[in-house]
Amino acid sequence: MRQKSLLLLSVFLICLFNVNSAWGVSKVISAPTPTVSVDYPLPYPGILPDHPLYFLKIVRDKILGFITKDPVKKIQLNLLFADKDLTMGQQLLEKGKTDLGTDTIAKGEALLLTAVKDLVKLKSSGSLPPGLLDKLQLAAKKHEEEIVKLISITSDEVNGEKLNGSLGIVHQASQQISSIK
Repeated sequence: MRQKSLLLLSVFLICLFNVNSAWGVSKVISAPTPTVSVDYPLPYPGILPDHPLYFLKIVRDKILGFITKDPVKKIQLNLLFADKDLTMGQQLLEKGKTDLGTDTIAKGEALLLTAVKDLVKLKSSGSLPPGLLDKLQLAAKKHEEEIVKLISITSDEVNGEKLNGSLGIVHQASQQISSIK
């Protein structure tokens, strides 16, 4: 008797949670339109510009930039700093520090453009390592994707204009990369 009660209770619960299918009601679920995301992972940024010890990070980065003499490593270093600045800017915008966030992103995009300009010089000297051009092109696409996302959620006009300026720098970098290929 107990088994029949448990069976009846389970059938009742299944029907209760599946009311739509039990009554013949069909529900059409539309799949969201897939957005193609650029497969380029952004690095962890470390401490943000609003941290009291951030100046130490700036000093370290300046020293690294100064002592790096190999042009390929300098391009890679500028790209890393640009990626980190983009991620830092995103996090600052999420925290509500929009002015600092947009300024940080602009600084990063200037570094991206510097890396691309150094790449153009390296290409003219004929010593371009394989894969570096593709990496910079992928990075520029990722930066563009992330900045466009930020522009779409920014309600402040001034910071929207700053982000549009950063997007313009990314487009400039992309054009220079395209001219190399």
